[in-house]
Amino acid sequence: MQSLHLRNDTLLEIATFLVRRWSEKQKVTVGIVDQQEIQTKLKENKVIMFPLDHFYGTDFQKYRQFRTALWYESMRLKHSNKILSNDHAFGFLLNTIETRIIENKGRKEWLGMDEEIIFYYGFAWLYRPLLNSLYGKSRIVEGFFQYFLLGDIKGEVTPNAFEKIKKAVEIANEAVKQAVDNNFGTDWLEKKVSEIIKILEIDPLLTIPISIPKISSGIAVSDNDFIKTIGKITKFHESDFGERDPKLIAEGKSIFEEFKVLLQETKKNENRGVSTESIGISIPSSTNVDETRIYDEDLISNLKAKFKEWKTGWREQHVNTGEEFDEETYMEGSHKPFFTDQKISIKTRIVILLDHSSSIA
Repeated sequence: MQSLHLRNDTLLEIATFLVRRWSEKQKVTVGIVDQQEIQTKLKENKVIMFPLDHFYGTDFQKYRQFRTALWYESMRLKHSNKILSNDHAFGFLLNTIETRIIENKGRKEWLGMDEEIIFYYGFAWLYRPLLNSLYGKSRIVEGFFQYFLLGDIKGEVTPNAFEKIKKAVEIANEAVKQAVDNNFGTDWLEKKVSEIIKILEIDPLLTIPISIPKISSGIAVSDNDFIKTIGKITKFHESDFGERDPKLIAEGKSIFEEFKVLLQETKKNENRGVSTESIGISIPSSTNVDETRIYDEDLISNLKAKFKEWKTGWREQHVNTGEEFDEETYMEGSHKPFFTDQKISIKTRIVILLDHSSSIA
């Protein structure tokens, strides 16, 4: 059943339902666009997702990632009053820290999301780049993201940079706690981001490369390796989520029933065209058939003749009558259009071409 891909219209329908339910905003719209980044536009009440194909894994794993990403954007709609661009360091850090804030607030309302969040973090760890593959100050910003959300870093950084990351993460964790306990908004959080930028010693306008869901080419992730990754994430978030079984999280049985319903709906709405039985055509099982017997030579000849007649049936005429005409004098003294265009079709014929191939008995 998982080999059947979800139709975008079916996915869009369930996504719109979920985001309105989660955000408690009935006028929210959802779009699925082939772009590099998921976006939420607060003023327009709109969430823009990218297709399932942008995620890694089986169809079911892709749907779970899509669903959890949609939940995060729903929580942004509900709990955020400002969303900045991820293109620069200040906006990237602000959105990263606020992700934890809206996650903590959202988990209190939607208790069933805990396992899906851990699952989502598991793939997020696989998607993040190695720090030693980045250059400049963007390396320390990525290191902050990984250590803050995922509990570890991929690759290597200098001891001095790692100390800066650890100190910045401590400030960020304290900011998350204060924001959740006191229901502080995004404006309050911006002051904390400025403090973190000073600790990391970066320019707030530093350009941040977009990180899209991608696993290095040629690297296959086995089920056991992924379960180990989830186990690592679970251990880091144990104070938040409690003890969890990585195998049960990887299976996602609670979401699979929902996924099955979507697949059934997709199969029901799939356009398979007109069946041969409905129009009286039979396809022979045997292929050793004398094709000359099923050709209608008269029909073919008549069609060719009609087609030739149709191609040569057009006539173009140029007729000049009357005396010599002074067009300049006429145009200066007349306010009516000089040229008129008339298209006349006489004895128009419609030719239908039929393909009587050898596969039709």
